[in-house]
Amino acid sequence: MYLVWKIVAAAGAVAVATACGGTQPTAANPPSAGTAPSESVAAQQAATAPVASAEPGRATIASQPETEAPGAQASPAWKDMSRQERKEFMKSTVLPKMKQLFIGYNAHDFSDMNCATCHGAGVHDGSFKMPNPQLPKLPSDEAGFRELMKNKPEATQFMGKQVVPTMARFVDQPPYDPATHEGFGCFACHTKK
Repeated sequence: MYLVWKIVAAAGAVAVATACGGTQPTAANPPSAGTAPSESVAAQQAATAPVASAEPGRATIASQPETEAPGAQASPAWKDMSRQERKEFMKSTVLPKMKQLFIGYNAHDFSDMNCATCHGAGVHDGSFKMPNPQLPKLPSDEAGFRELMKNKPEATQFMGKQVVPTMARFVDQPPYDPATHEGFGCFACHTKK
């Protein structure tokens, strides 16, 4: 599993080079990517990339209808959730959606995705602390990210175009903007080298 995380970190760092920022809000952002998908799979993933729903902070997959029952009360914004509400939201909403994305990217490596995939030992000690120092460390400079993009283009594109925007919506943040250095990016989950 460590090798998978290492590959993903490298790959995630590249694609997310433009989606990475400094300090980010606490959230789970699946870090690893193993075997890269074929171009046709990548094209399909891009076509079904998550899109924002009318409810802030909640993502839906374009090809799937919203699963909330009509008249159901919307959950509070991430910043307004209690620790218990966040934990439940992560289990009931974030993990299933992220697992779906990751299985679409690499079913072999992510069919058993669970809380520990992103939170590592934080699951066992109950802290769920992010960023998670157990995840692969990402480069802290543009040259390092360019190298990742060159070596792992499919994985970095997956992380930057699907994982980061989806998680950003879940935690009610815009994706990281390199011009302003604000928003949810790869360093919400990964630490720097």
